[in-house]
Amino acid sequence: MADAVTGRSWRIARGPGAFAHARDLARQTLESWSWPHDRIEVVVLLVSELVTNAHRHAGTDAWLHLKPTADGVRLTVRDASPEQPAQRTPDLEADVGGFGLHILDHLATRWGVETHTDGKHIWAQVPSSTASPR
Repeated sequence: MADAVTGRSWRIARGPGAFAHARDLARQTLESWSWPHDRIEVVVLLVSELVTNAHRHAGTDAWLHLKPTADGVRLTVRDASPEQPAQRTPDLEADVGGFGLHILDHLATRWGVETHTDGKHIWAQVPSSTASPR
């Protein structure tokens, strides 16, 4: 297992319990890096959203990577689809979602999508404190 310098990576296979497993891995890792609880919850929410999107919209397993940075953590979720994510208008009455990229845009200081031969990588930078500039 990698350390707090290079980060940690996991394959999150599709199936029952996958989202909870991804959240638990992120939470345990950040706790081992002595992150504040409130900031851990931000990363856990983003991990859940991105892994959910990979499974539901790309239809593939997800690969989660957490890497410490000077001011926080960079989380990356890869899926095997080259299709770019599309921001949708959330519809509370139809219960069809559409919140994921809005949440990402609000909680991450920066985020982006990179296309690779193995699919796409959606990454987000999250500061380890709320005092970090946005």
